[in-house]
Amino acid sequence: MKFKGTFISLNHRDFRYFLSGQILSLMGTMIQNTALSWYVYKITDSPFLLGLIGVFQYAPVLLITLLSGVIVERYPKKKILLITQVSYMLQAFALSFVVYTGESKYWTLAVLAAVNGTITSFDMPTRQSFFIELVGKSDLPNAISLNSTVFNMSRIVGPAVAGMLMDSFGVFQCFLVNAFSFIPVIYGIIKIRARGNPVIEKKGSGLFKDLKDGILYTINNRILISTMFVLAIVCTFAFNSNVIVPVFAREVMNGNSRVYSLLLSLIGLGSLIGAIFMAGHGGRLRSKYHLIVNSFIIAILQMITLFTKDFVSVSLVFISIGFFNLTFLNKANTTLQFNTDDEYRGRVMSIYSLLNIGSTPLGSAFSGMIMEKFGGEFGFFSCGLIIFLAAAAIVIFARFGRGHTGSFLGIF
Repeated sequence: MKFKGTFISLNHRDFRYFLSGQILSLMGTMIQNTALSWYVYKITDSPFLLGLIGVFQYAPVLLITLLSGVIVERYPKKKILLITQVSYMLQAFALSFVVYTGESKYWTLAVLAAVNGTITSFDMPTRQSFFIELVGKSDLPNAISLNSTVFNMSRIVGPAVAGMLMDSFGVFQCFLVNAFSFIPVIYGIIKIRARGNPVIEKKGSGLFKDLKDGILYTINNRILISTMFVLAIVCTFAFNSNVIVPVFAREVMNGNSRVYSLLLSLIGLGSLIGAIFMAGHGGRLRSKYHLIVNSFIIAILQMITLFTKDFVSVSLVFISIGFFNLTFLNKANTTLQFNTDDEYRGRVMSIYSLLNIGSTPLGSAFSGMIMEKFGGEFGFFSCGLIIFLAAAAIVIFARFGRGHTGSFLGIF
């Protein structure tokens, strides 16, 4: 059977195995993330401590990811992915164990969150740079979009299932479900024929020299550095749902775990719509203004949440946030992949991972402190305001600061 159009990348056998294995695994991950955020907020009753969990989870990404990008290019990517998936499974079993035995103190959860972040530091740049070896360059945008579709389907189903499990049984079952969900993805990776062979000889140059070369390569590429610059701003302040939404659900919507799960699912629904849209039409979005315009839209949507209190308007805003968050990330990812030489791909995508996930500790800590002091309704608003001001500053400098600034940004 030949796939066309929206599903064209499924013609590649290895990608079919990879994607099918992701379905249950990503759903389990979303179940665990949803349950962990609600559980931490429940036992601490502190938005700040909830935000601090995000710091613990993503600080390792900030510290390790650049180095892991070099390691990814020195070892077979298939082997690295197998190690990370097994490690994720063991972390989920450990989390379910401490909750089941009653040993789930705040600092125990923080340590396990840090373990998860450490695994992610190696997993994300590996899978991002592995895509092109599974489908080739021509089908890469479609593969990224289909992977985003599966990811965002899990963002709809995962939180909904987590809400039902927490409401009916408790959080222990959520973590256990996630542990077992890694079985299909491990099987799928084993079946993949592509090994993702290293592009750097292990005995060639030094680890830190390769890291330095990757950073300089990115800085000296106008398209890469301008994309990374905008990515850093948006990812720091737009991707903190696991910190903001639990507080928003309880303080603004006066809801329980099911309301919290539903709100997360609405963001996931918007992202799913965005992923399907990008799979079919993403290749046509070639405007160099796309990322900066998308940044303004995300900022405005987040600020609107301050004035939305009824469920219908909140739902529409959350779906829209999910849609534009996804189209922004998808376009940024594709732009980076298409403008990177193969020998630098692992290192460039490690910088992407650093900015995508590693910037989260700052945003999590910031939103947690804001909500602790001013209330849950100001979480999204304050982050949106910063994105708006930063995007406006970029436009002003790019337009009127010609010369070094305009050239550096490469946006206009």
